[in-house]
Amino acid sequence: MAHNRRNKVIARILTIVIVTLLQFSGIFADCGFSGTCRTVRAAEEIDGHAYVAESDAYRLYMKEEDLSLVVENKETGAYMESAISYDDGKNNDSWLGAMKSAIVMTMINGNDDTQQADLINDNVNKNITFTDNGFSAELYWTKYQFGLTLEVSITNDGVVANIPDASIHEDGTNYYIGTIALYPYMGNSYLDEKEGYIFVPDGNGALIYLDDKEGRFKSGFSGMIYGGDIGLDESDVTTLLMDRYNTISDAEKVIAPVFGIAHTDDQLAFLGIVEDGEARATIECIPNGVSVDYNRAFAKFILRKTYTQPTSNNSTAGSLHIFEAERSHSDLRVRYMFLSGDDADYSGMASAYRTYLQKEGHLQQADTSYNTRIDFLGEERESFVLGTSSVVMTDTDAIREIYEDLKSEEVTDILSVYKGWQKGGLYSLPIDSFKVSSGIGGAGALLDLMSDCKDQGIDLYLYNNALLINPDEKNATFNVVKKINKRRYEMETYMDVYETLLYLTPQRSEELLNRYIKASSKKGVSNLALAGVSQNLFSYTYREDTYSRFDTQDTYSGLVSEAAGSTELILEQPFAYLWEDTKAFLDMPLYTSSYIFEDESIPFLSLVLKGSLPIYAEYVNFEANKQEFFLKMVESGSYPSFYITKESSAELIYTNSCDIYSSEYSSYKETIAQYNRELSELSHITDGAVIEQHEILEKDLVKVTYSNGTKIYINYGSGEKEADGISIPSMSYEVSR
Repeated sequence: MAHNRRNKVIARILTIVIVTLLQFSGIFADCGFSGTCRTVRAAEEIDGHAYVAESDAYRLYMKEEDLSLVVENKETGAYMESAISYDDGKNNDSWLGAMKSAIVMTMINGNDDTQQADLINDNVNKNITFTDNGFSAELYWTKYQFGLTLEVSITNDGVVANIPDASIHEDGTNYYIGTIALYPYMGNSYLDEKEGYIFVPDGNGALIYLDDKEGRFKSGFSGMIYGGDIGLDESDVTTLLMDRYNTISDAEKVIAPVFGIAHTDDQLAFLGIVEDGEARATIECIPNGVSVDYNRAFAKFILRKTYTQPTSNNSTAGSLHIFEAERSHSDLRVRYMFLSGDDADYSGMASAYRTYLQKEGHLQQADTSYNTRIDFLGEERESFVLGTSSVVMTDTDAIREIYEDLKSEEVTDILSVYKGWQKGGLYSLPIDSFKVSSGIGGAGALLDLMSDCKDQGIDLYLYNNALLINPDEKNATFNVVKKINKRRYEMETYMDVYETLLYLTPQRSEELLNRYIKASSKKGVSNLALAGVSQNLFSYTYREDTYSRFDTQDTYSGLVSEAAGSTELILEQPFAYLWEDTKAFLDMPLYTSSYIFEDESIPFLSLVLKGSLPIYAEYVNFEANKQEFFLKMVESGSYPSFYITKESSAELIYTNSCDIYSSEYSSYKETIAQYNRELSELSHITDGAVIEQHEILEKDLVKVTYSNGTKIYINYGSGEKEADGISIPSMSYEVSR
């Protein structure tokens, strides 16, 4: 045995020596210690890009003129470029500069004008230093008098591009940096020269195919990571019906800082992850025909924005458009994870992102056991002669009765969130103590209910929106958010009882939430469903100080982490930076914003999280096509959610919850039981597994493959379909094990 081990060691040493000699001779080898090697000669350059460095799987090439990149798969020779390789002659100098440069910026001058700065059209001093795994380029734009350093490195899974915040310096007084786009044409393609798609982080996920769009679209996707910024953005002009009802649905938020492009014909793809600076960045996914005939996807960092500053308190008076005096401060960093072969698709992107999150400690393994989510509305308020009066929809006794009735239907695996449990009802905000509505039974009845639920294995959580304050119920003179223009932010509800709600400053949210947790823990209450702070980020002013979205993110991150350490915490539609601290994802969107340029919706976030976090869909109640919505849950591995009341929803007509048009338990009993039977069985079959592959087999036909071998076929079409020898009826699904 010792002799065999010695031979193996000698064989390994000889292999290493051979590989080293081949590398020095310009030939690179992909070798295992089995004794077989596949050698591929590295090109000195590709499309004018010189060889720089390589990792186990990829090679990096760079052109010094514009710092553009070529990333090559060492095994197949397939590569992606960060600059266009073909110019159709239709583009002016500005567009050509954007198409070729590693960095493209918008500059702001004192007249509120903006212009482009890039590495092609401007005089830029470059000092390039090559490293073992890439390069560092010190850049200085002489016209604009500013500089920065771009660092690029090749990794085992792709490329990382980074601009350190400390390297950015603005030396002039006429121009200031507005935005910086990093490698905006990474993975680009011309019209339909490539097969594949752009992955768009809209809602749960969407695809834009790389076919010829024939100039049909005037814009592409542009979404602020972690939602819009109420501190800087202008308020939308809302379309109202009868001056009361909002008729336009909000666009879905960008919940995770990711995007990607797949060239399926070359079996090469990348997933872009914005690692630093994401709180002040947008994701741009633009199909061909929008200004130019190239498909592209990239991250654009916002260092300064212009905003409207009223010149007086009179709303009809004039206003000024000015830009932020101080730029935002953060490193600007994008990781491009390249995927090859069978992994070069959106399923591979999702798997790579899951692995990345787990490796970085941003995604913990939670208990993913199946539960039907049944949320209850306790107390609301309606207008009365002087003030408001109580409208009790579901008291603690009613919840007991509902649980008992569901037990007879074999619905026993339940997670519930109790909303409007606090004294004063649902909109008595903020909650900073454990004061329970007498209308639902008082503190004693609620504590008894929670104790009984625990004994029965039912998870009952108390809802707390830690972001909002109701100025009609609580003192809102201090500690509320003002926008950058020093005007107080007011959230219009378009309802009659409480017309306006305000945002608490992050520090105040943290203070009051800690006060509530301390009070509730003394009562033995640890289950907390947290909202508001989990799905909002904003810039703001308080007193004489200005706070950025990075400041808000830091405070909310600490707030949530501290709450997770002292409670059983679940979060409502949490942004990706909070995933490590929640035991469940509530209100997962199963659709996109339905932009006209999107070709397919995909459950990307569900592919990432399934098997690590329990995913609860948005409420079934409010979906027009409940059968399609049910199939979306099957497809994404989501658990169902219902918003239930004991009393008829007609009782809510004069409250701020008047938009809840269907919630009475008696109307949903059979649906809850049916969904529980089917989805719990599916969950049992896929328990402990992750989704390895999601495939769109044809229009309206989807196949989902789990890591334990389970395959689920979903047919959204009007007629029967067949796949892999299995017939799937219309608007139905089939399981193969």
